[in-house]
Amino acid sequence: MNTFSDSVKFEFNTLSHYNGFMNKRPEITDQTRNNLREAFWTLYQKNPVSRITVKQITDLAGYNRATFYHYYSDVYQLLESEEQALLSEIGKLFKAAEKGALEGDLSQQIAPLLEVLVTNNRYASALLSDHGDPSFVSSLKEMIWPFISRFFVTVDDMSPYEANLVKEYCMSAVFGTVRCWLNDPRIDISTLIDLLVGQIQRRP
Repeated sequence: MNTFSDSVKFEFNTLSHYNGFMNKRPEITDQTRNNLREAFWTLYQKNPVSRITVKQITDLAGYNRATFYHYYSDVYQLLESEEQALLSEIGKLFKAAEKGALEGDLSQQIAPLLEVLVTNNRYASALLSDHGDPSFVSSLKEMIWPFISRFFVTVDDMSPYEANLVKEYCMSAVFGTVRCWLNDPRIDISTLIDLLVGQIQRRP
């Protein structure tokens, strides 16, 4: 029969074990989240998000579905959190370029975008692919257009509709080129920037 002291000792040891687990929890949860993210990106590189299931992610990462739902409500929420993290990183670099009075140089405006995309090539290639998320591309266009629009055309004398058409034309060309380059980066960033800037600023 357990004595009162044995009961207290058991509860104390249990609490100590629990506290020890909780102290390690941030490190454990970060690794678990990263493993889930990596599994998702492995699948997303080949499949549209609509065809990716929680079970596929957890099987690849080596967890059960309950673990996934501890961090994300569904696959779309995981994708959204990843997109927001990448957009935030790009936004910070563009703001830094603007504060550094570099806005007069088109090369300096394009460089931050390309640097982030290269650093996150695996993710960017999937997001900009044919099965990527159109909303991500739209958000990216809205973010960087104000920084580089002055180098393309003057839209002040156009209607909003005409200006939007011109924006789509210009940005589609940029993203199409970047997507091709990410899939086959046989030239370095500086060479790509020189190529793009040379074509954009070329005059008849």
